[in-house]
Amino acid sequence: MSDTVSHHAATITLVLGLLAAAATVFTYALSLSAGFNPPHWVRVAGLVWLPLGFVGAPIAYLLTRSGPGHGRALIGLAAAGLGLIAFVVLLVIAG
Repeated sequence: MSDTVSHHAATITLVLGLLAAAATVFTYALSLSAGFNPPHWVRVAGLVWLPLGFVGAPIAYLLTRSGPGHGRALIGLAAAGLGLIAFVVLLVIAG
């Protein structure tokens, strides 16, 4: 695999992981804060990153495993993983 593909995939993994974590924080704000009630288009824009980040980050990480961007990709994968764990905790608390 070329270094360029690994570098780009690592950046994509990092961005998707951070977006998934941010969407999880947004979900917490929507679920646990009575005073936070944004318009529907803001909800959609904030929540669309949950599935995209949770699914996309591990897929992008697979393209990075053996390349020079491995460390950056691990940070993105960890952010997505922590976001997923926090999301499951929210489902258990709210459900």
